[in-house]
Amino acid sequence: MAGRGPVPRVAEARRGSRRQPRGRRSRRLRARVRPLHRGPPGRAALDRLPPELGPPHTAARLHHVQPSGDPAPSPAGRPPQASLHVRPLSGQRDRIPRGHDPAAPPLRPRPGRRYLPGEGVRARSDGAPRAVGAAAAAPLLSYRATRAILLALVTTQIGIDTGGTFTDVVTADGTAFKVPSSRSDPARVIADAVASVDGRVELRHGTTVATNAVLEGKLARVGLIVNEGFRDVLTIGRQARPELYALEPRRPAIPTSRDLCAEVPGRLGPGGEELTAFDVDACVRAGRRLKRRGVEAIAVVLLHAYANPSHEEAALAALAPIGLPVTASSGLNPEFREVERGLCALFNAGLRPLVGRYLARLVDALGDDVRTTVMTSEGGLLAPGEVAEEPARLLVSGPAGGLVASQVWADAVGASPAMTLDMGGTSTDVAFLDGDVPRASALSIAGHTIRLPSLEIHTVGAGGGSLVRADRGGAMTVGPESAGADPGPAAYGIGEEITVTDANLLLGRIAPRFFAGGADRLDIARADRCARKLAKRLGLAPRRMLEGVVRLSDLVMTRALRVISLERGRDPRSAALVVFGGAGGLHGVALARALGVSRVVVPPRPGVLSAQGLLWASPARTLSRSVLERGLPSSTARRRLVRPLVERLRDGFVAEGYGKRSLIANVSLDVRYRGQSFELEVPEGDDPLAAFHRSHEQRYGFADLSRDVELVAVRVRVAVRTPAPMVARLSASRKSPTSVGRRSAPIGGKAAWPVFDRDALRAGQAVAGPALIADRTATVWVDDRARAVVHRTGALIVEVKP
Repeated sequence: MAGRGPVPRVAEARRGSRRQPRGRRSRRLRARVRPLHRGPPGRAALDRLPPELGPPHTAARLHHVQPSGDPAPSPAGRPPQASLHVRPLSGQRDRIPRGHDPAAPPLRPRPGRRYLPGEGVRARSDGAPRAVGAAAAAPLLSYRATRAILLALVTTQIGIDTGGTFTDVVTADGTAFKVPSSRSDPARVIADAVASVDGRVELRHGTTVATNAVLEGKLARVGLIVNEGFRDVLTIGRQARPELYALEPRRPAIPTSRDLCAEVPGRLGPGGEELTAFDVDACVRAGRRLKRRGVEAIAVVLLHAYANPSHEEAALAALAPIGLPVTASSGLNPEFREVERGLCALFNAGLRPLVGRYLARLVDALGDDVRTTVMTSEGGLLAPGEVAEEPARLLVSGPAGGLVASQVWADAVGASPAMTLDMGGTSTDVAFLDGDVPRASALSIAGHTIRLPSLEIHTVGAGGGSLVRADRGGAMTVGPESAGADPGPAAYGIGEEITVTDANLLLGRIAPRFFAGGADRLDIARADRCARKLAKRLGLAPRRMLEGVVRLSDLVMTRALRVISLERGRDPRSAALVVFGGAGGLHGVALARALGVSRVVVPPRPGVLSAQGLLWASPARTLSRSVLERGLPSSTARRRLVRPLVERLRDGFVAEGYGKRSLIANVSLDVRYRGQSFELEVPEGDDPLAAFHRSHEQRYGFADLSRDVELVAVRVRVAVRTPAPMVARLSASRKSPTSVGRRSAPIGGKAAWPVFDRDALRAGQAVAGPALIADRTATVWVDDRARAVVHRTGALIVEVKP
């Protein structure tokens, strides 16, 4: 077959095209044409061309579009290949003729020329009759045939972040919108969003399915297999308590019960040596007994499996015929500390049936043509098959995309260091950026420590949907329960309880015409009625109650920001605050003032920034290995330690079609002072010992340079090298911005403030508070002691006065 080699990227210039109204399909071809799955599709894509093109065109090899209309140059020493010249057609689709006179001379597109209906795409042969047959010129293709070619060869990347209230959608060509989430069937919402995009789609998905299952205690029924005599190890856990002075401390329960824990003979020593042979028959009997008791998955946690996984591998082989998903702790987290390793395996096993069913429904709803990857807790992308095997890697999948995008915008506006605040409908996620996204070797969720690589994110239960209630003593509480998308805030017209969103609306801080893209009609009268009812119960004036709701919500988020800054040896006053999420811009100025921060950064389209971050992320995986050696080995010895991990990760990516040169490896070390029970992760670098001392002093206030250190573990992260994200530049304007209306508080407010359409603002323009700056994804509240300036990137820089 001629033209069988890889298909180069097709480029197309947009000239004179107008922006299409959102929700409609553009009549012009898309301006940006991307290759399939980051690489050339080759023959498979050509075989998908529509049948009306005929065999000659199927055999043609595609080249870059030449603006002059000349054929693409052939490599030296090779005959010229057939080329397919592509350009958009004007006029209505149904009025464009399907054919053209075959004897007509080849069309040569001229820059700037507007083509009439009937002019379109010509496939022609340039000195290679065998590629397209003996005809000197092929027939002109219709608009629909042209469009079919491009859609068959082009993949549109789409990022979808599923939250508790809204599902955010961003495509690579700039389209962005929000749709209400569905707790009962989130896969349907995603499939509907993908179906609205023309052509082939590559989906990048961030999800809270695993997070919500753990927080709500809705894991599958899990069985546990351990060494003989160690049934209660995970239940006993560690002596650390989150509430040190509580008279009645509550220990978080593990996701299984004692009657579902089975003991099996067999024992390894701390060096991995076998002390007692593993009893395979006893393991099989234990697995069958657990299955009869109704477990949906099994976790195998054996002592010292990190040093020698042979016993756990024998258990996996023995339990395979039982027909239940089995998780071995050494395969998921090959590090010492049996409690953390065991909890990791136990939660992973409990998530496998739930996440597996969710991903199966999602893939089935999307179809085989949609390539899907899922964001992991560490900020990398994995295929659904891998995620289904290790769903514990999704525990902070949702906010990871936002952190990736925040780093891009912090770099773009020169905000380093920076704190990030992602306030959605259900929760708020905060993090501290200091030149790169913060990474950790473990995460904490529902009172448990899960030792899996993740981004260092702190989450609190405060969001736009946080419910406002009166407790038994008559005091007002805000959250952590959320109204979600159903019933949602009272202003949605269904619920009877007010939320933080209702409070902001009734205080005049939300412009209804911009809320959720203007698609949702807010019932202000209903929110007003519910707020007055609660205020009467609390014995407060309605406006005072609403202001109290906002202050209580701000207090929760201020505490979270203090945790990631002051409690970790960082001065928040030296950092900027990057706010995003649907509600982040409403609270950013007040939070910055409470922490002494003078600058707030609001990226463009902040309400969908987490979905945008999915498009900027890259496939990545992390492996670790316990070492437990006194002192730090030499650089040569460290290379020997990490080489097997690097090769294993690289081989996996190469098997998926990535080139070795496209991969980048980062090595980090877990180091501690000898005698400590905790360690710090530092980059391997030129002098990891000095880096450890600096990190220890920053975190704990001191460093002991004379004390011996221990290397606890090595960690390798391999990622696919991707081009740096490109941030657009706005045109500048010296004119004063023009407001699109005014807004006042529906309850107890006489003053009014202007509302500005953010999409109409230009670089250099400034807005003095009080004012609202809104786009279709979120609103920014600028109070009377703040001033917002539009950066050349389109980000808002809000200058906050004390």
